Amino acid sequence: MKAILHLAVAVSLLATSLLRAADTLAASKRIDDLIAKGLRSHNIQPNQLVGDDVFLRRAYLTVIGRIPSQDEARNFLDSKDQGKRVKLIDSLLNSEGYVHHAFNYWADVFRAQSQGGGDSTTAQNYLNYLRQALRENKPWDQLSRELVSGTGACFENGAIGYYMRDRGMPLDNLSNTTRIFLGTRMECAQCHDHPFDKWTQKQFYEMAAFTHNMTAGSYRSPGVEEVQKLIRQDKAIDKETQDLMRQAITEVTRTLRDTIVVENKAAMRLPHDYKYADAKPKDVVPASVMFGKPVTLTKESDPIKSFSEWLTSKENPRFTTVISNRLWKRVFGAALIEPLDELMDSSVPSNPEVQAFLDRQMVAMKYDMKAFLRMLLNTQTFARASTKEVTMGEPYYFQGPVFHRMSAEQTWDSLVTLVNPEPDGINWSARERDRRELDNRRQLAALLDQTEAPLLFQAAQQVALAMKEQNKGFDGLRKELDEARARNDKEKAREIQSRLNESQRVLRQTVSKCFYDAASKSSNEKVKAKLKQIAGSGPMEMAMMNLMDGPRIGVKDMPMTPALSKRIDADAVVLGIKDPKSRKSYANYVRTLNTSWSRAAELPSPAPRGHFLREFGQSDRDVVENASEEASVPQALTIMNGPMGSQITSSWSVLAINLRKAQTPDQKIDSLFLSLYSRYPAPKERDVLHQRLESYASNKSLWEDLIVAALSTQQFIFIK
Repeated sequence: MKAILHLAVAVSLLATSLLRAADTLAASKRIDDLIAKGLRSHNIQPNQLVGDDVFLRRAYLTVIGRIPSQDEARNFLDSKDQGKRVKLIDSLLNSEGYVHHAFNYWADVFRAQSQGGGDSTTAQNYLNYLRQALRENKPWDQLSRELVSGTGACFENGAIGYYMRDRGMPLDNLSNTTRIFLGTRMECAQCHDHPFDKWTQKQFYEMAAFTHNMTAGSYRSPGVEEVQKLIRQDKAIDKETQDLMRQAITEVTRTLRDTIVVENKAAMRLPHDYKYADAKPKDVVPASVMFGKPVTLTKESDPIKSFSEWLTSKENPRFTTVISNRLWKRVFGAALIEPLDELMDSSVPSNPEVQAFLDRQMVAMKYDMKAFLRMLLNTQTFARASTKEVTMGEPYYFQGPVFHRMSAEQTWDSLVTLVNPEPDGINWSARERDRRELDNRRQLAALLDQTEAPLLFQAAQQVALAMKEQNKGFDGLRKELDEARARNDKEKAREIQSRLNESQRVLRQTVSKCFYDAASKSSNEKVKAKLKQIAGSGPMEMAMMNLMDGPRIGVKDMPMTPALSKRIDADAVVLGIKDPKSRKSYANYVRTLNTSWSRAAELPSPAPRGHFLREFGQSDRDVVENASEEASVPQALTIMNGPMGSQITSSWSVLAINLRKAQTPDQKIDSLFLSLYSRYPAPKERDVLHQRLESYASNKSLWEDLIVAALSTQQFIFIK
């Protein structure tokens, strides 16, 4: 009976899947028909359909942001399956590579930074929230609501990073919100009536009245707030001790700073220099939306919830139009309305019928971004040759996608594919460090929440006494350090600095021990259980410090799975590695790949200055969509003369191993073209390379030179 039920469910799921596929292809065809109609009205011929090789590379770079590996390219090109393009799109959309590539885009839009959202824990959990939302394909309207209305602590709700990113700048945050979600540029109206659009300064502040109370700050423990109250009330404590007790509280909660967003209730007021006749400076401004269905607030209303529901409503046309345009541009290289984040009442799509159809489809798909992309990617328009000459400021009618350079992330991730055998894997070290740090912060907050305030008060007093004693010697050391520096006595200065650092370490140990002792006296069973969990076998003075400090994760901590070990053994055979010591060296190298050769989405966001990604135009994430695809001489030199080339051509890279596996010159040439260009060489190209191989047969670095030269070509760096 169970087997029959399982079969029935499987048949039902298959039928649903086939129905969805049919709906998607029907919608794709409708888009093609509307594009063709628009082209005819402007006497434009559609571009020719492309072959499998161009389609393959374009699909990989568009959907998952990297070129296919040699084996991925060979398998697709050699396949005789008539439906292989549809299947390829589905497999790419359902891959971890899709998450990486989509993350790069949305992190740029949301200006998400590893170190730029307050405390690093908040910043990292915001990035992890975005990754997970993309991984589970969270509908765009739901994701938008969660970001715009997110409150609470970072270790419970990563979405609060959206407000933490603009902490202390609520008006700037609103400007970014209207630009990102509504395609409306209001930043000018923050200071005066908009010079080019209809928005007034008063309307800007009316909109800001919904969001200005979203306040980012430090974690608020009820117990710690009670301690602060007890310190103020205890008249027997002198001012110096009070200050030191507050410093002790600050020290134990240091890693919980900038980790919470709360909604306050203060009124929104016009600026002091407001100059228009419709209101007076510092007048209270009631919350009101700029367009669409009005929002009425009562005393019981939650302003931010009301705002987020209005913002993401399917009745809000700009919300739907902006996201459909964003996804269209990601696939075709240009939006139907340009610029897509500067919509006005006068804005007209290059093809109004396509825009109207896309908006209806987005609503019908319930803002499912993958389903929407699947529809676009299955059009014949996507499968046509790209257009190289597109005039900026002029409407584009989409006779094919727009020819363009890879982004910095696409370039880096494509190079990762040539080095790392698992290019879509995660940066295990970074993600494990994030996980442990987040757990530490959560446990520390729970301990402070659940430990009785009088016990925390006693701990703060004990730390204050220790600080008094320590400060006596600390001030003397500071004076000695200044004198040593004045004499330019570097050795003495280093010795004193070392002693100062040791004093700081001892202070942190004191803080850890005193607050651990306080928590251990608690009558709360949850606190006792938590202490037992965090103490482990180490000394108790380190228990709290383990929660206060960031965890250290080394590359060698990465687990060696059976699959990884099997791959290392297989590579060792190809590389001729026989002795255990060399195998261990290669195994350690493979483990480092998860850190040094991870996808751009798994590296610090953005990468540090001087990194390949920044050199090639990665956004600094200070401004919405601030990346650049402009070419430069330093970029060419980076590939030709930088360390990148030597790492890609090193004997342990995936590309080098594949070339080593190839037995004949023809097989090596095939391997080179499949790896770099995702196609087999044309007969003329093969003949030219054979001539080079014969002419430079004695050149031991010939293949390395060919690889570096190939990486510098337009064929590699551009998306046809």
